[in-house]
Amino acid sequence: MNRRNFLQLSASSIALATTGGLTSLLGSTQALAASNDYKALVCVFLYGGMDNYDTVIPYDNTNYQRWAQARSGMLAEYETARSLANLLPLNTAAGANGQQFALPPEMPGLQQLFNNGNAAIVGNVGPLVAPTTASDFQSGAVALPSRLFSHNDQQSTWMSGTTEGAQFGWGGRMLDNLASTNVSNNNTFSAITMSSGELLITGPSTKPYNLVGGKALSIAALDASQHNRPNPEETYLGTNTSYVNGLPQDLSNFFSESKNYNNVLRQDIANETSSAYQKNQQFNNASTQATGSSFPPSYLGNQLSSVFKVINARQSLGPDRQVFVVTLGGFDTHSGQPVALPSLQRQIDGALSAFYNELASAGLENQVTLFTASDFGRTLAFNGDGTDHGWGAHHFVVGGAVNGGQIYGNIPDPVLGHDLDAGAGRLIPSTSMDQYAATLAAWMGVQENQLTSIFPNLSNFNGRPNFMG
Repeated sequence: MNRRNFLQLSASSIALATTGGLTSLLGSTQALAASNDYKALVCVFLYGGMDNYDTVIPYDNTNYQRWAQARSGMLAEYETARSLANLLPLNTAAGANGQQFALPPEMPGLQQLFNNGNAAIVGNVGPLVAPTTASDFQSGAVALPSRLFSHNDQQSTWMSGTTEGAQFGWGGRMLDNLASTNVSNNNTFSAITMSSGELLITGPSTKPYNLVGGKALSIAALDASQHNRPNPEETYLGTNTSYVNGLPQDLSNFFSESKNYNNVLRQDIANETSSAYQKNQQFNNASTQATGSSFPPSYLGNQLSSVFKVINARQSLGPDRQVFVVTLGGFDTHSGQPVALPSLQRQIDGALSAFYNELASAGLENQVTLFTASDFGRTLAFNGDGTDHGWGAHHFVVGGAVNGGQIYGNIPDPVLGHDLDAGAGRLIPSTSMDQYAATLAAWMGVQENQLTSIFPNLSNFNGRPNFMG
């Protein structure tokens, strides 16, 4: 875990111990709508900028040879791992100039999902203000997203539409819209993060529910039942303290909604703290009873296992729309890419495949859609040991409701100097992040005429990719 990820996790954990964090846990659990109306989005955010050129790889001979020439130094380090014979072909009709594509050998599960029609690839997606070409980029003829190629700013832009310091993300604004139009209920457990990425699911009304290790935070130091000591109360507060339900008497009263205080501020804090404590207990009780067993024991696998358990507990928790954020870091592969990236790709493949298979076993594959996002793609040019920050990238969308088995958008040929090259093979996106996310929001139930309130730049583009059924 690098310093940035540690600070993100620490900040989210500390937030839960503050009044603001406790407020985010409040809400009334309303009756779940008809079970076939439940829908969820799961964002898998890949911190650092996953290399699109090393994930969706040219497979037709002409473009494979171009790609291999552009990355000859890297392929020498891969030895045979990226040879044409070892790639996993995607069953698609030949695209422009006879283009065909494959996945690396570390991704057989996603290849199968794609070829079975349960996954799609959206090519060359990224933040845009308006359609942009290389000449526009060089001349400044159109407005550009701020602070391109910056990790923090492009992570924020993917999640919110603007740079670091943004307050609200498009997932949170979407959930606010769905609640205000009565498409969904207003529920504490609608927006859940398993690691970081809270910005995506924060709205003016929607607040992220933070989990650590798939569980809500508890007050372990005060809960005697969680300590394997003969007399834990004597250890903490001495032998004269009275206990109720494992808590000291005063704190037990504090966590009771029936406790009344003359001081208004103290009463408000007590009410919020009590509600938060009870919501956390409700969540942990519900998710503990849920199942999900076939996930790989990886960092991403454990997060998606927890997501699946929460989805399985939806009838106890009450939401009819949910957005989850899970994350995986390590994609800033300026150096050592042939060593680092394959293991990350194996982790993605194992976790995403297991997640879909569990959904299908539970009959939920049409109600839950998983999608990937990342800071940016990377350069086609090889820097001698890895690749540098890019812009547009290719992303996976997985689920039974996906119009799968297709590649959406424009994937340029693997050469330098074309009309979507911002330099060194940095792809200028041909599909905007707004178009990508708006397609997911529309599937969740946002009305077409309200999408621009969530994605202000959407009106600058012509249509959206139709990768959702």
